[in-house]
Amino acid sequence: CAGQYPVVKRMAPRVAWSETPSGLRRRAFDVAGSRVAWRMELHGLCMSEAMAIESLFEECEGRRRSFTFVDPTANLLAASDDGTSTYWEKSPGAVVTGGVAGVGGASGGFRITNLGAGWSGAWQAAAIPESMTYCVSAWLWSAGGGRARLRVGQTERVVDVGSEWRQEWVSGTSGETGAVEFAIEAEAGAAVEVWGPQAEAQAAPSEYKRNRGRGGWYSRARFSGDELRLTAGGLDVYGGVG
Repeated sequence: CAGQYPVVKRMAPRVAWSETPSGLRRRAFDVAGSRVAWRMELHGLCMSEAMAIESLFEECEGRRRSFTFVDPTANLLAASDDGTSTYWEKSPGAVVTGGVAGVGGASGGFRITNLGAGWSGAWQAAAIPESMTYCVSAWLWSAGGGRARLRVGQTERVVDVGSEWRQEWVSGTSGETGAVEFAIEAEAGAAVEVWGPQAEAQAAPSEYKRNRGRGGWYSRARFSGDELRLTAGGLDVYGGVG
C-alpha cells in the first residue's frame, strides 16, 4: 500500500502539577497521559487494500480493541540523539560514547568503537509489522576510516566511511519474524561517529527528526470511532478518511 498524504497529526500533552502551601508550583510532562491523533485521507486504494483496512477495523470492533500503529511521519528510533541510552542495545565488543558533535557542529552525535572480531554496534528492536518496507539512515564520519553496516533485520548495506560527514541508508523488509531490528554497526577495529540515526516506514530517508524519548510507533493505538466509511470511486478504486 502506498503512503497516503496529507496526514494531519495532533498532539495533546498532559502536564501534571502540584502546589505547595507557600504557593510554589511544580509542573512535569506526563508522557503516559498524553495523546497523539492522526487524520489520514485515503485515496486510490485497490480492493485488497480497502479490504485489509476493513478487516482490521472489524477485528478491533471499532474503538474497542487496540492495534499497533506505525507513525508515517515519525522517526521510529527512540533516543536518536543519545547512543548511550538504554533504548539502544549494544552488541558484544561495541563501546558507545556520547558527546560527539555531528553535522555542522550539531549536538547529539555518538561514537561506536568496535573492539571485537566481527561486526558490532548499536541497535533497537521494534515490535512492528515485519512485512513492511523500512529505511534506516544515519550520517557517518570516521577519522581513521573503515566500514560501517546499516541493517534492517536481514537486509543490510556495507559502506565505506571517511573523514567527511555523509548520509548513508538502506531500505527493505526485515526478512525475519518477530520484532524488526534497526542496527548501525562498525567493522572490527573501526571507530565510527554517528549523527541523525533514523528509521522510517518508507523506502528512502526524509529529513532527520530528532527523538529524545520513545520511538514513533504505538502498540495501543485505536480507531477514533465505531464507523468506517470507504467509498468506491471507480473500478478497483476506493477511498475514505481515517
